[in-house]
Amino acid sequence: MNENNLDKPMNKQWFWHPKLPVGFYPYFDWPPKPKEIFNFVFLRWLQKSDRTIFLLLSFMTFYLLMPSLDTMSTLSFDWISKLIIRNLILFTIVAGGLHWWFYVKKGQDMKFKYDPHPMKKKSKLFSFGSQTYDNIFWSVVSGVTIWILYEILLLWSFGNGKIDVFYFKDGWFWFIIWFPLLQIWQSFHFYWWHRFLHIPIFYKLFHSVHHRNVNPGPLSGLSMHPVEHVIYFSTLLIHFIIPSHPLHVFYHIYWLVLGTVSTHAGYEEIWVRRKSLLQVGSFFHQIHHRYFNCNYGNPEIPFDRWFGSYNDGTEEIK
Repeated sequence: MNENNLDKPMNKQWFWHPKLPVGFYPYFDWPPKPKEIFNFVFLRWLQKSDRTIFLLLSFMTFYLLMPSLDTMSTLSFDWISKLIIRNLILFTIVAGGLHWWFYVKKGQDMKFKYDPHPMKKKSKLFSFGSQTYDNIFWSVVSGVTIWILYEILLLWSFGNGKIDVFYFKDGWFWFIIWFPLLQIWQSFHFYWWHRFLHIPIFYKLFHSVHHRNVNPGPLSGLSMHPVEHVIYFSTLLIHFIIPSHPLHVFYHIYWLVLGTVSTHAGYEEIWVRRKSLLQVGSFFHQIHHRYFNCNYGNPEIPFDRWFGSYNDGTEEIK
């Protein structure tokens, strides 16, 4: 990759974008392409990626920061307060850290930035007149709070036996395969509730808070109306139905919270000292924020292709 080209706009629509057309992951290609699926899984799971980071965080949380199941069988200030502090710190480090790197320090300037425009600082559209403050308020006051409530419910349910813990010894294959299958479930859940919130009345009442961010940043991902947060995190209720372990829950949560932080980053990659540190952005979803009525889902399942709402990012369809 020629670094000199990273500081020049690619076209009138975007400062930078990945190779187009932006497409879907190979899971549902027809006819099936086993080699492409294997290569995709290998690159995403067995090498440095957001998935491996979320998985490592899940193990760290479970083995180092989670109270015993017996402790969580009763609701108590002690373990709940530690959970609240842990989640606030984690969100601040990831969302705040990415915002600081990209938009405060401007650590890589415009390299790999999708939209050439800066974050809004004076706009009546946003709470407090600022995109950043608006995003912080809705993300923390509503988003982190509802995340914590869902997590307390699930961990308390594991502790008192309302959810049976599915251990590795109970079936190693299911224990492992449930991690990637959670992303398929999440994609299914996300597409349908997202389409629902684009019905005009529900959009006006709830989803418009999130769509204030035509040019999103890391703090925009979890910036939603409380009703949308309740729906967004309701995907976690699958663990009351499908055999799961707290590790699966933590992975699912980090995918929801930290994943939406990274996919709304507004940048494709974290670029440090002329090297790509990590891919973070989602141009597929960035297109949705720009044009509103397309790409309701994500690349895991090609719902948008199947239902006619697919925008592949090419100039011809603008």
